[in-house]
Amino acid sequence: MERAVYAFGRAVREVGLALDRVGCRLQGNFAHAEDLSRHQSVLSLLGQKPNVESNVFVAPNAAVIGDVKIGALSSVWYGAVLRGDVNSITIGSNTSIGDHAIIHVSGNNQRTGPSPTIIGNNVTIGNGAIVHGSTLKDNCSIEVGAIVFDRVVVEENAVVGAGSVVTEGTTVPSGELWAGTPARFVRKLTSEEQSNIQKAADGWQGVATQHATEHKKQSFDKYIETE
Repeated sequence: MERAVYAFGRAVREVGLALDRVGCRLQGNFAHAEDLSRHQSVLSLLGQKPNVESNVFVAPNAAVIGDVKIGALSSVWYGAVLRGDVNSITIGSNTSIGDHAIIHVSGNNQRTGPSPTIIGNNVTIGNGAIVHGSTLKDNCSIEVGAIVFDRVVVEENAVVGAGSVVTEGTTVPSGELWAGTPARFVRKLTSEEQSNIQKAADGWQGVATQHATEHKKQSFDKYIETE
């Protein structure tokens, strides 16, 4: 039944697009043409459907694929890719996945063996960051362009600096700033800096609400394409 409804809906949209093209031709130079994007932000893979809470903002050109779970009030920003194909991705509440960030996992084909990606609550992942088969605990921050490899654990209230590379199996202890390539301990974070991690997460949640409203996604419907 779900397949039939989906196919019928797609057919109706195709007819609408065809009529729009005819109308544009009739209007000539006065026509305003706007293409409908065929991109699916959230789609199933190998029978696995993402489980995305209703108030999550997923940007129109982001991709959430397969075995992915995202908690309430989180956000997936423009161009980000969350690919739960060879393992699972779990993301908590009030967590922000920045523009063009990549969240992936390790499967049996990886040199280090299978490893899911687990991301906690109130986590901020910066633009262009890569998180692969790692665990990020609550209230931590992965800054712009950082890379976090397999079996890394970033503990609560810790920060990985911009452009850093955290190598396989590393643990970033709670309350510390790590940076560099490979990333190393830099210093302890002040109590104010640690509290700012929560404030940053809350700030991104507010911005996500604004974007969702602009995109007329008040209901944050799930767009699931049957494989």
